[in-house]
Amino acid sequence: MLVKLVDHKGKDQYINAVYVKAILPKGINKCTVEISGRSSRLRVNMDAASVVDIVNAAMPNSLDAILAAEDQNHTDQMAAAAAATG
Repeated sequence: MLVKLVDHKGKDQYINAVYVKAILPKGINKCTVEISGRSSRLRVNMDAASVVDIVNAAMPNSLDAILAAEDQNHTDQMAAAAAATG
């Protein structure tokens, strides 16, 4: 489920396709990817349609797999919040 995108600075970024919330076109051959759990957006030098194709190809075929990933994300966030509060 991990996909490789190259950010606007040329650095490789590996993201879990299930956590992609939105892909926003930002002009010709540029877009911004919103990812659940990240405070910043990922800017890439690719057109939005190409990024959508990459993300869609990596998505699991099963709704159960998506729900399990979302449950794990929630568990991770709760653990981080508990650790931060002591």
